[in-house]
Amino acid sequence: MIVFVRFNLGPGVPVELQEEASVAQLKELVGSQQGVQPEDLRVLFAGRELQSTATLQGCDLPEQSTVHIVLPPSGSSTSQLLLLQGHLAQGGQEEEEGSLTRLDLSSSRLPATSPGMAMVLESSEGGVCGTEGESARTCNTFFVFCKSCRSIQPGKLRVRCRSCKQTTLTLSRGPSCWDDILLPSHIHGICQSEGCQGHEAEFYMKCASHPTSDNDLSVALDLIMTNTRSVPCIACTDVLDVVLVFECSDRHVICLDCFRHYCQTRLSERQFVYHPVIGYSLPCAAGCDDSLIKEVHHFRILGDEQVHTVLLLRIKYRHSTCTVYHD
Repeated sequence: MIVFVRFNLGPGVPVELQEEASVAQLKELVGSQQGVQPEDLRVLFAGRELQSTATLQGCDLPEQSTVHIVLPPSGSSTSQLLLLQGHLAQGGQEEEEGSLTRLDLSSSRLPATSPGMAMVLESSEGGVCGTEGESARTCNTFFVFCKSCRSIQPGKLRVRCRSCKQTTLTLSRGPSCWDDILLPSHIHGICQSEGCQGHEAEFYMKCASHPTSDNDLSVALDLIMTNTRSVPCIACTDVLDVVLVFECSDRHVICLDCFRHYCQTRLSERQFVYHPVIGYSLPCAAGCDDSLIKEVHHFRILGDEQVHTVLLLRIKYRHSTCTVYHD
């Protein structure tokens, strides 16, 4: 596999290694190239330091991932880092579960059941997956709108220092909810870039369907998620792997095909709702109050042509309000 290695703040250099290779072997390779002792190096990826005994495959490094390799900071930063590492080490398995590469926030939003507009067959299991089914399921946990793909794609969560924008921040803890990811200053850590005193985490998303550059970011679609609880669609009652969960109090669930049809129907009927902050949006398909979709990139599911129609509606609205204002 190819891994791009950034030593300190240098450019990414491609390094070819076996998937079974250990982090220690990567340190030895970089140490010999840079003339430093391998044991002095720290390998950083997705907000955590990779342990020397771990394998690259075990660290969930996709092909052509970028890892930072840094020398330990000096002075007070070193003591801070040691305290942070001690705190994380106490977590053991908890640290692994908190890894950004294995994070799953669907349970924080998916309901145990969802009443449908069509008839939903009753089930004593309440639509919740069994333990065996959940452990066997391998699926994506994040979704994004990718500008390059021009479509909704699986996403990968990454983190960087809010101050220097480098991916050299070691997190004090992993995110436990979407607010931790979407809102600033929720999670802190220690930046290991030389000279940076930053301690605030800044999360961002990238498309997981193809290799990406440092600046190739994608918009997080926080309402689209893997249906880990097998909740039926509110419209067709089918149980699909990927669904959208509305922001209403009942957390109604709709499959992506039905959501696309819902959006197309409302657009053809000119029933998109204008909100001064959000823009044109739609509420829950069940008509729930206070349920407008806040991230309008979810409507990219309509395709470029129909999204263009939504943009034209916004322009017409602004023009009409300007006309009224001047009159």
